[in-house]
Amino acid sequence: MITPKFSVSQSDASVCVTIHAPHVRAQAIEFDVERDQFKFFASPYYLRLTFPGNIVEDDKSTASFDAATGEILVTLSKEIPGENFENLDMLTGLLATRRERGASMAREGSGSKTKRPLIEEIDGHLGAEECAMMLMDEDFDWEIPQFLNTAEEEQDILTSVAKYGFNQQYSGFFAHVRETANEINELSDPETMSAEERHKNRIAFEDEKFDEDYYMENYVNDDGIQPLIRYKSRFYLVLREQQKAKKTRTATAAAADKTTHDDSLVDDLARALKDNLATCSSSGEKNIDNKESVCASWEDFTEEERTAMLNLPRKTYLITNKQQIYLGLVDILFAYSLDHRINMGEQTVESAWTIGAVSSTLSNLDQFSTLRDVVVACFRRGLAYPLYRNWELCEKALEDVYVLLKLGRRAVLKALLEIKKIFDSHDIYYIYSKIFFDDYCVWLQTASSDTAFRSLAHQTHIMELDKEEVGWPLDDYEDLALQTSESECEENDEANATNTEETTINDSISPTPNSEAPKKPLIQVIDAGEKDQ
Repeated sequence: MITPKFSVSQSDASVCVTIHAPHVRAQAIEFDVERDQFKFFASPYYLRLTFPGNIVEDDKSTASFDAATGEILVTLSKEIPGENFENLDMLTGLLATRRERGASMAREGSGSKTKRPLIEEIDGHLGAEECAMMLMDEDFDWEIPQFLNTAEEEQDILTSVAKYGFNQQYSGFFAHVRETANEINELSDPETMSAEERHKNRIAFEDEKFDEDYYMENYVNDDGIQPLIRYKSRFYLVLREQQKAKKTRTATAAAADKTTHDDSLVDDLARALKDNLATCSSSGEKNIDNKESVCASWEDFTEEERTAMLNLPRKTYLITNKQQIYLGLVDILFAYSLDHRINMGEQTVESAWTIGAVSSTLSNLDQFSTLRDVVVACFRRGLAYPLYRNWELCEKALEDVYVLLKLGRRAVLKALLEIKKIFDSHDIYYIYSKIFFDDYCVWLQTASSDTAFRSLAHQTHIMELDKEEVGWPLDDYEDLALQTSESECEENDEANATNTEETTINDSISPTPNSEAPKKPLIQVIDAGEKDQ
């Protein structure tokens, strides 16, 4: 059976499902509505959607079929009019079964800790026991590792084939990596190296790759870097407008509680809110990515993004270490944000390599236990690999990560879909979509937690990283760079002064056009008559 393309929208009283199923006969179309589930069948298409609330098929429900376009529009009434169905654009989440959705809802509300699951369910049928194993605490302490391997687990790791990728579930993808032109990979043998060996390998490569002369040059001569530091991403502009709108709504609500003496103020604030929602910042900043207003329905997924989500694999995850999944996401988002900022929102032919090289998760299949470890690794690679290597630029990239996390999983999903597209289009690097990005895009829709994103965003925002933590004497290099720059300036000044003095001396000894002493000619012409006398 084929899952057709579809989209879902809602009003206060109903849910509208648009299905694209060309070349079917109207007589062959079948619908079924049962509580929170809607089913569509028309050979060879089959679609089952599970909504966050109940729907009913009543007199107000309608269905229409446009044979020319193959579009089927189904309108179903909500059981509770006015109820808001969240995340209807998370298409993979709508395709989940009732058990999968129930497990996800239980996970959101559960505060109990359970033992790490040992299996992953693939076919979409979870039992009660497996669902219970999925309930894990979302209240993370991002600075403390949550899991320690027992002696038995360590022995299993040492004697078994190396695992890597999302949720440490893959192997064999790098068996012939030496025979390919994979310039992202830094591991000599990913299939046999343990997690500790991969971590040590990364540190060694970074120490060898870091170039102090390159760093000092970018520190002193930063004319080309300052515009990148000042660049405002589309996600930043969206967050700022959201914050402005929220502040205006709060002020409007407060003003509405006052006496009628303040009615004019309420009108002014209401108009200000309308203006904020209708236009972007008055500063004139534009979204360089698409030259359109960043405020215009940014949360809506494009047709290309919806197609990409529909093509994702259908999987349910029993995560062994959730904190590790979130921290790996921070690492990937940092690499994406740095490339995004360096290219001022544009993609280049080097974007895949830049993201892969800056990300420890991709280049060395590394894993992290604390948020600080992730940030240190991000800064080390951000100062050793990309075109511009500047501390302040790395700080701005980390701010971009905070903005993405603050906006929530929808913004993070958009970023991951963009990264996936970049890697999918590469004939070698597409492998990273298979072992990371496909799973991340599914997991973000079906099992990630907004609570965890808010917590992670807060911890990222308040984190302060000292330069000595990266392991290189950056302060010494900066002082040396400044001293060298000052010495060169002094030498240039002295050279200019010497040249000026020589020019003055030469001018003083040169004859002037008005000099009283006539210049004698080298050859004197004598008149022929005078010569005879």
